[in-house]
Amino acid sequence: MKTIRSKMLLALFASVLVTVAFTVLFFIHLFDDILLNQVKQQLHGQTQKAVKIIRVDDLEDLDNESFRFFIKDILFYADYFVIDGDDKIVASSSAGRVGMKLEGFPGTHEGYMILNGKKVLYSEAELSHKQFRVILYSPLSSLRAMYIPLFRTTLLSIAASFVVILLIGLFAVWRTVQPLNRLKEAVSKYEPNMPDKKQFLQADHTEIGELIHTFQLMSNRLDDHHRQQLEFLQNVSHELKTPLMSIQGYVYAIQDQVVSTDQGLDIIAAQSQRLIDMVGKLIQLSRLETVEEEWPLTVIDLKSMADEAVYLLMPTALQRGIHLTAEAESFMVETAGEQLFQILLNLLQNAVRHTRTQVKLTLEHSGDDHADWSFHIDDDGPGLNEHDRQHIFRRFYTGNDGVTGLGLAISKQLAIHLHADLVYSDSPLGGARFSLNHYPVDKEIQHQGSTFAL
Repeated sequence: MKTIRSKMLLALFASVLVTVAFTVLFFIHLFDDILLNQVKQQLHGQTQKAVKIIRVDDLEDLDNESFRFFIKDILFYADYFVIDGDDKIVASSSAGRVGMKLEGFPGTHEGYMILNGKKVLYSEAELSHKQFRVILYSPLSSLRAMYIPLFRTTLLSIAASFVVILLIGLFAVWRTVQPLNRLKEAVSKYEPNMPDKKQFLQADHTEIGELIHTFQLMSNRLDDHHRQQLEFLQNVSHELKTPLMSIQGYVYAIQDQVVSTDQGLDIIAAQSQRLIDMVGKLIQLSRLETVEEEWPLTVIDLKSMADEAVYLLMPTALQRGIHLTAEAESFMVETAGEQLFQILLNLLQNAVRHTRTQVKLTLEHSGDDHADWSFHIDDDGPGLNEHDRQHIFRRFYTGNDGVTGLGLAISKQLAIHLHADLVYSDSPLGGARFSLNHYPVDKEIQHQGSTFAL
């Protein structure tokens, strides 16, 4: 009973069975009450008839054939006996009871009593001119024998209804499971970026339709992820191929004595270091996305960190004619300083590389709990268009300059591990603004973009 079909059928069968059981019990109880009320009324009328007979005639003139009544067109005869003040039977439809004392008579005008081990329904009336009481009774077993044909008809009707309900349930289960089976078949045959692949079933507004729509979204995300992986591999292959071709070219150049050995070795060393740096970034990004690491926390002054980052990039900025400044007040926090410093360097390097004349690093903080603080790196460069700003933090993304960027993807992952958010916005200087916003650990962070494991 592990499939949806079997569970639904079992639930349907159990619910119908319980419903039938309650219906039958309720019906029997209701029919029993109606029947017994009718019998009580008939016995009461026959008892009054017996009283009239005794007033006119003697006790010997009583005959149980005179006390008959019809219930549902079925003829019933009521038995009787007459008792005196000492509960002694003086007359009875059964001659063997005459002279016997009636034991256990309830003493009420109507109800139930046990007579000779059988439960009977009786009605009693007193004779005004004699100290006698007339009791008419009918065994419940003979009355309830009427249940058999009615109960048989009821069971046949219920069985027919049960079959109809079961068939309807089977059809409903089939209609419910059919799209799920087709969806399962489509998912089992799904391959990302296959040119001849078929779309999933058409989604509708039902729960299964929403599930199909969810699978369609998942398929689109997988296709997009697969496409980004291919683009990333192509771009990285190109980036790796360029220094490798340079190394190979200078090796041949040294062998052919086209360039001097020292000059060729310098180029080979520089390109080798470029390869090492690129591979190191790939390894770092992969570890950030797949491995949970605990970074040591230290208490640092964010102003000192900002000044140090600006100081390290100042020569590059001056060489490019960029005015690089930092505005910050002393602010102590406990964080992973090495990783935070790496984010600042990556952001400042990107800003210096793409700006025109000015880069500005600003530190903002609020409150005294050392929880909310932000770094803003502004420049007056061209900024990013709407498409670029939506994908700039993806590690598979290639910008307009054709360079495969890894620094921002690494910075994004570092920020997530620092319980911060790295976002892009328009700068007051007219270019780009990258903001690193740190929040308390228990505050929800909405990250822009998305990252995927390599």
